[in-house]
Amino acid sequence: MAGITLRCGDYETTFRPDLAMLCTSLRYAGDEFVGLPRTLAEFKAGGATGMPLVHPWINRLGRWRYESAGRSVSLSGTVLPIDGNGLPIHGNLFAIPFDVEHESPARIVASLDYGAHPDRLVAFPFPHMVTIDVRLDADRGLTIGTEVRPTGDAPVPISFGWHPYLRLPHDSRHSWELRWPACEHVEVDERTIPTGARTAQPAESAPIGGRTFDDHYALGDDRNFAVSTSDRALTLRFDTAYAFAQLYVPARRRLLAIEPMTAEIDALGRGTAPLCQPGESFRAEFMIDVSR
Repeated sequence: MAGITLRCGDYETTFRPDLAMLCTSLRYAGDEFVGLPRTLAEFKAGGATGMPLVHPWINRLGRWRYESAGRSVSLSGTVLPIDGNGLPIHGNLFAIPFDVEHESPARIVASLDYGAHPDRLVAFPFPHMVTIDVRLDADRGLTIGTEVRPTGDAPVPISFGWHPYLRLPHDSRHSWELRWPACEHVEVDERTIPTGARTAQPAESAPIGGRTFDDHYALGDDRNFAVSTSDRALTLRFDTAYAFAQLYVPARRRLLAIEPMTAEIDALGRGTAPLCQPGESFRAEFMIDVSR
């Protein structure tokens, strides 16, 4: 399946329902704002690129077992993406196809019956439906809604997120201005697992310069972020369902990631993931817009 491209006003975006609703492009007035640090073959093997949904856990787990919603789950023997410390990272979707339910010039809705895939249930034994609702608006830009609805008689732990690799087409990375809201910096150990300590962090608006980041944050009331150059501003807005964020800025790369997260890193292992009860649904939205 080729990607599905939506167009509205100066915006154009492409999603791949055949690859777990991966967003491979967001263009505004001809400029590209999505980064592709890895190939699609690497994405299919569990690497992150473009703007992928990371599900059923965002970022990584602290070990190869967890207890959640009354279930004890061992990941031993399962094939999962791993980080440099050998920990499971970026969930287990592996570019699984989604079914397109609605398609129009500025909107696409696609869903995945996670419970219909026994190989996925081994690592996350909580049957549910995932629905992605993508909308493009000439004034508001791109909105990505993600909904999880239990399909069994047990609650579903919620710990998904998105990993938007973003780029700005003009100016040096050193001059990109990063705007971050007041929040709490979540301390992590050498494995990038939270220690339990948090420190208040004031709002900041400053050039990235030579700095690098791989930092975790608990968000407050203000959930607006921006990165800008002399002629473009890229703004991200998270709704209240995204209570956490990760900022990733690698060295010497003209890209960064500002990641909306419904739960903290290792929420399944730490027992802090919110639960969606049968008969209910959990929905989260984030928006990206570009201004001159």
